[in-house]
Amino acid sequence: MTAGHRPATYTHGNEAAPFGTTRHLIHCPLSWDRCLDAPGVGEEHFVIADHLPDGHPLFNDGPGSFHDVQVVTESVREIGEFVGHRYFGVPPERPGLFHAYGLDLTDLSAWRTGPDGGSRLTTRLRATPVHVINGVPRGLTFHVEVSIDGRRCGTGSAGVVFLAPALYRSQLGYARPAEAAPPEEDRAPHRPPVRADAASVGRSDPGNVLVGEAEQLSGGRLSARILTQGLGAVFAGADGRLPGLHLLESLRQTALLAAGRAHGLVAGRSTLAASQVQFRGSAATGAPLRCVAVPGPLERDPAGRPSLPVTLTLTQDRKAVAEARTVVVQDL
Repeated sequence: MTAGHRPATYTHGNEAAPFGTTRHLIHCPLSWDRCLDAPGVGEEHFVIADHLPDGHPLFNDGPGSFHDVQVVTESVREIGEFVGHRYFGVPPERPGLFHAYGLDLTDLSAWRTGPDGGSRLTTRLRATPVHVINGVPRGLTFHVEVSIDGRRCGTGSAGVVFLAPALYRSQLGYARPAEAAPPEEDRAPHRPPVRADAASVGRSDPGNVLVGEAEQLSGGRLSARILTQGLGAVFAGADGRLPGLHLLESLRQTALLAAGRAHGLVAGRSTLAASQVQFRGSAATGAPLRCVAVPGPLERDPAGRPSLPVTLTLTQDRKAVAEARTVVVQDL
């Protein structure tokens, strides 16, 4: 039997309003002894009780074939740092940075919108401390299980590190290329990319499009410029860095664009059925950013749906920012 704390509304600064829903974080201790407020020293379980957003400027933008899986990504990202500080005794001056994230959709039908689409979103987290020094973890790993209206429909993982202030400032420095840095791949000039067609990346509002001009390279690769300035409020960052949502959305859009270019998959009927992302560094606002996609062979999933693996790499100032392995699936 597990003991649960009273559900508490989670808010972080002014982020609850932009997200569009109010989330409740429930701590589920493994024993009654863990009901106290002392920092955890081992595995801890949590439940995020939420609703799928309605009217969010990004997550509800598009043809509406599927719920946006990034709802889960953002929920885990925001609450993951809070869990470290609140339940594992990580000092508040150590900010958390996510370095890895993955999600596999195990029941695609649960993610469909429409009359049968769900609205109650439940995310179960199993948090494990790593690199514990003097009883304080330097990071956490999360096992993630997702349900929509009680139907289990996704599993995943995430990793966060908590950096000392000096290391955090160093990380920010990494995200600020020198002003005189040459253009990537000797391409000139530093001008804002022209946005791709919104429908080609699964969006309706052109203001949410992050992918610019794309060109075919050898070996079937697709290289796209990514917008890093003139962005909407949903992509606003801090400390001169692009937020994780911007990077993940850039990867998602490039994967859908590459799937359409390579094999004619329709972005409006497609979603990322699987994604594994490794963050290698931060990216600066306003500096050139590029994403290269490598589509694999077109296959069929067990339900007969077109399924395409796409590998992606985000780079800025010739440095890797993120690498991802995704699977784009088009619904029947």
